Amino acid sequence: MRPSPPRHLAQRRSRLDLARNRHLVLQSSSLLAVVLLVTVILANLSGSPGSGAASEGLSAGTEPPAATTGSGNPVRNWSFEQDLNGWEVIGAADAAATPQGRTSGACASVRARQPGRVGLAQAAVVPGAGKGRRFVAKAWVRSTAPGLKVTLRLVGTGAKPESSQATVTTVPGLAWRSLIVDHRVTTGRTDLGVEITADGVPAGDALLVDEVTVRQG
Repeated sequence: MRPSPPRHLAQRRSRLDLARNRHLVLQSSSLLAVVLLVTVILANLSGSPGSGAASEGLSAGTEPPAATTGSGNPVRNWSFEQDLNGWEVIGAADAAATPQGRTSGACASVRARQPGRVGLAQAAVVPGAGKGRRFVAKAWVRSTAPGLKVTLRLVGTGAKPESSQATVTTVPGLAWRSLIVDHRVTTGRTDLGVEITADGVPAGDALLVDEVTVRQG
């Protein structure tokens, strides 16, 4: 039988083996960290702007198609968070983005300079809408003067533009009311625009509009 080494020698050998194992673990961890770092750098380089993958499918001088907003909503600046860019003011009014939106920081305020009809419009929200296609528009409205009749329209183009509309009356206080209009294109191809107007707004009072959406139904 092979004699066992003295206990103090066995303990020393165990400490040496443990030291070697720790050294190997540290080396392996360092190598793994380097591999992960290189992988991340290469991934960032391959996905950076100007790379071949990012520009694939676009010829020189060609702009990518404009993305819609609001989860497929083609209305530009639909929640008026900073300004009224993309919208046309209807009537004698001063329009601007103002606090507080229905669910966000801002909404559109259209304040009448004189009594009359005021509102907002955006043309060609849906360009080239084909015959038979159905679209649903929705907007949230309130006013500083309660009891205003507010109308939401989807309007086509041409000599005799087709349109659909829905109307609601504003209530006192800060409560928002929703407007929903359903429109099916019955003539040939047309560009559909959206309009939100209030009739008989007293001078100094305002129509407030927020979260305007148009979706294909």
